[in-house]
Amino acid sequence: MKRTWKAPVCCLAVVVLCGFSAAQVTFKQIAINSGDTTSNGITSGDFNNDGILDLVTVNAQTLSFYKGLGNGKYAAPVNQSLPQNLGQVVAADFNRDGALDLAIAQGCCSGSGGVVILFGNRNGTFRQGTNINVEGNNAVNIALADFNGDHLSDLAVSSYLGHTEVLTGNGDGTFKQSALIEDGGVQAVAGDFNADGHQDLAMTGGGNVALYFGNGDGTFKSTPVVANVNNVSFLAVGDFFNNRIQSLAVLTNDYDGAGDWAEDLYTLRYFNGQLQVANSMVITPSTGDPFWQLVGGDLNGDFKDDLFLAGGDFQGGAVSGYMIGNGDGSFQGPFSAPTYMDLQWYPFIRDLNLDSRHDVGMAWTSIFDSIGGEEMLWNTSSAQNCGPPKANPLHVHICAPTNGQAVGKTFTFRAAGNAFNGVAKRMELWIDGRKVGQNLEDQLRVTTNLPRGAHTASFVVVNTFDQFVSKSVSFTSSY
Repeated sequence: MKRTWKAPVCCLAVVVLCGFSAAQVTFKQIAINSGDTTSNGITSGDFNNDGILDLVTVNAQTLSFYKGLGNGKYAAPVNQSLPQNLGQVVAADFNRDGALDLAIAQGCCSGSGGVVILFGNRNGTFRQGTNINVEGNNAVNIALADFNGDHLSDLAVSSYLGHTEVLTGNGDGTFKQSALIEDGGVQAVAGDFNADGHQDLAMTGGGNVALYFGNGDGTFKSTPVVANVNNVSFLAVGDFFNNRIQSLAVLTNDYDGAGDWAEDLYTLRYFNGQLQVANSMVITPSTGDPFWQLVGGDLNGDFKDDLFLAGGDFQGGAVSGYMIGNGDGSFQGPFSAPTYMDLQWYPFIRDLNLDSRHDVGMAWTSIFDSIGGEEMLWNTSSAQNCGPPKANPLHVHICAPTNGQAVGKTFTFRAAGNAFNGVAKRMELWIDGRKVGQNLEDQLRVTTNLPRGAHTASFVVVNTFDQFVSKSVSFTSSY
């Protein structure tokens, strides 16, 4: 067995989103055994309402809760039984009782797999909710968003049989179908790809990537915008063109039958009525084993979205790496990241220890040892901007300016946000009632010229479901 450790913005004067050099990232690796034979899904959240992010993995027959202890440390997992063959898991407060709940895809290919709903008990344990039967069963993937504008948790569920069902939340832990899209079958991801304020769906399931624009009421345009990209393995959403509009990264895999993999990375954006393939590149993992999944986020702290990739070959060869975004849809790398055991699944990017650096989490499985668990890669090197607040509730921490501070003509505003129900997907800066900058992450850093006099700066954080809070400070610009 091989184990390798290895939008333009409005302005008062001139606004610049400040970043740093495109440096590589170093990680500290921590892996915890779940005590079960495989781990197929992972999610983060404050499941015991103490303000510290915890972890949950979905294993072969159990669900593991890893209590966050702070400073990047976790307790040994506490397990509870689950039905077998569950997969991807997402977390949100589906019944609005102040506790994070879980929605788990029941897995493909059995013909009897919907979505399992578990309600949180605020202590890392969960109780059975009302499961969701989806069209054709075989739920393989879940996208979490607010599709109808009511700020409640909605789901888009991809079925292995080739369609995507949109389920809007009722706020009591139950859901109703608002759309059935006869497309997809592998994965669907949510994002506002045309910047109209409504959540859209991008999906794959055949020889293309299809983009369906949301109407803002839980329904979607009937005709998609399509990009022909073959052998798609996974989709990731991010601000890859550094224009404050979400775009797509597409990973493809092609196996030649002789043990060799051909992998490519594409970036797609909606522009001039088309889903354009803006960049493409061949990627080669250092181990020769294939990447299967990827996720977008700012890893090196330069305010340009990067990618983290994970996978393996089912024969003792896990692989992971990251690619540094250039802000124009292209990337540097892949650079190697630490790996553990044989397979790695569902990587996510989030600041888990509140040091303003984005970390990586994922589930792992050892095929030969019949074990699984969670793996964390603590980011130890990226540029730091502003430490975020605790995860409960949705909140803003302002690092600069302080209330009453006197600043010069040019000043750099810094803040961070965090969220309990979902993640902090956007931050905005408003000065004297005018929006002067934003970032599609949980960190904000904006440098601007200021007129002389007294001002008010308002920092806004928006979560997955377009719920938002703001915090303001008064300051004076004198020169």
